[in-house]
Amino acid sequence: MARWILALWWLALLGMPVPAQAERILMDAFLVTPLPGQRGPLEQAIHEHLDFRLSKGETRPWLLYTPTLGKNIGRLMLFHCCVSWEELERYHAWEDDAETTAHWMNFVEPFIQRLDHYISEVDVNSSNWEGYGKPSPYLSVTELHLHAGHRDRAIKDVAAVSNYVKAMDWLPRWLWSWQLGGDPVLNLIIPQDRLSDMSVQVPGFEQALGEHLGDRSKARNLVEEWNVHFEESHFQLYRLLRTVEPGETEE
Repeated sequence: MARWILALWWLALLGMPVPAQAERILMDAFLVTPLPGQRGPLEQAIHEHLDFRLSKGETRPWLLYTPTLGKNIGRLMLFHCCVSWEELERYHAWEDDAETTAHWMNFVEPFIQRLDHYISEVDVNSSNWEGYGKPSPYLSVTELHLHAGHRDRAIKDVAAVSNYVKAMDWLPRWLWSWQLGGDPVLNLIIPQDRLSDMSVQVPGFEQALGEHLGDRSKARNLVEEWNVHFEESHFQLYRLLRTVEPGETEE
């Protein structure tokens, strides 16, 4: 119970409401792909839509990010954490009353080529976001696509890997989440205060684990057992464009 209360505390530090007395903490994300040549109009339309939501009494903080690497970097990501299923249901009822979906369809949808919606469950016990009390200017996100039938074993290994990371103090903060629906995906999210954080050199996990255990062979075996869960992985660095807070006055 103490660990659960601590988890709610560090999620609250993000400036976002957290579900009270809930067993599952969820993240809500929309990934928006513009029509060719419509990146600028799409971003402007999303800003205006967010302002509309604020004028209607928006109750949820939103973060607007954009990818910076690879293909299709003109996409935009609307991100919210954290919420329970019950709060999600209440929020959808508010959207109906405020007619936000109709506004989106009329003013944003015309610029969209593709819209993806993801709900992910936060692995509270294996994450470590304590002491990070602001929206991150950058998010390093690694998508790990699981082989069929590996979820239960991967859940156990996520806990084991995270315990080693904490014991070694290898990373200051990270968050694991399990995507619900679609491909079975495990997300690793690491906050970064500045782009230059990418230049910080730390020993690779296998090397650090070998030194920690005093046994490089054992560390290699553990890493190989971990990698067998995944058929592919994708890395992306997201940059923060805007934060939206309830009660904020729209411009």
